[in-house]
Amino acid sequence: MRNLFKLLLVTTAILFTGCGGKYANATSPTSTYGNSGLYQSTVIYSESANISPASAPRVVKRIITKRANIRVEVDSIEEANKALVTLIEKRGGHITNSNTHEDSYNASAKIPSANLVETLDAIASLGDKISQSISQNDVTNQFVDNEARLKNLILFRDKMKGLLGQTTNIEEIVKIERELKRVQTEIDSLQGRLKYLKDAVSLSPIDIHFKEKTLYGPLGYIGNGIWWVTKKLFVIK
Repeated sequence: MRNLFKLLLVTTAILFTGCGGKYANATSPTSTYGNSGLYQSTVIYSESANISPASAPRVVKRIITKRANIRVEVDSIEEANKALVTLIEKRGGHITNSNTHEDSYNASAKIPSANLVETLDAIASLGDKISQSISQNDVTNQFVDNEARLKNLILFRDKMKGLLGQTTNIEEIVKIERELKRVQTEIDSLQGRLKYLKDAVSLSPIDIHFKEKTLYGPLGYIGNGIWWVTKKLFVIK
């Protein structure tokens, strides 16, 4: 039984080592990103090639997370805030946090990735857009590696459970149970990472900044005009 336990550990170690290199040398497929899709991919073999689909390389979908930032100048912070909550909820999202100052408003929201561009356009329509950006992060390798490792750990855990039922040796039972606890902790951790990645792909964060427009009085317009003329005396462009 002791030899069987050692053999199982060695076999699993080899299995994990092989898994680590499986994706490291893989060729990534050509990817095309759409406004509404989380990820898309093209086939990396053709029908004209003398290769059957069963033996062709595995098609790996590119898994992309997105994050956006938008700044808008609005007439009224209060009115823009109300409109923002409505349009975010209408598109399946929600405000995660917000804070308001005298003439500015900052908020963070999460929106389904498929509705990200549409939501940004709707926010921009609340006033005059100052700036907007969308950043993307390819997490394909993280997702594939974690998924493969999780699969192997679950297989190892199940084999250890089977081994536990075959032994009556107290010392071996203690060792196996200790190893099972360690493996289960790692499984829980990997499952948490995969859930985090899935959530990050399906929901895109948006950082929103509203700035209230400055309303000049009569003297303010005169002073602003004098400043503009004075500036042009020194700098044309």
